[in-house]
Amino acid sequence: MITRIFIQVIAICVVGWLLCDIHPAESYCWYSGIWHGIFLPINFVRSLIFDDVLYKAVVHTTAYSVFYWIFGISSVLSFIFGGNKR
Repeated sequence: MITRIFIQVIAICVVGWLLCDIHPAESYCWYSGIWHGIFLPINFVRSLIFDDVLYKAVVHTTAYSVFYWIFGISSVLSFIFGGNKR
């Protein structure tokens, strides 16, 4: 059971690294806020494991923040409550 959870965490961290790696020197706009918000749970877990991983961009627009929080909150809620209904 623990091995399965560990493998799943590693897998989602790799997916987050491949699809949504946030660079600190890059400026991001509103559509990046959507993408980063969707990957908020994954990037947050990555930031807990690795020190140099960001879960929110440093340089961004106001629209980025709005869309980041809208999609980030919905992503976290679906991550928590969106499991299999058996």
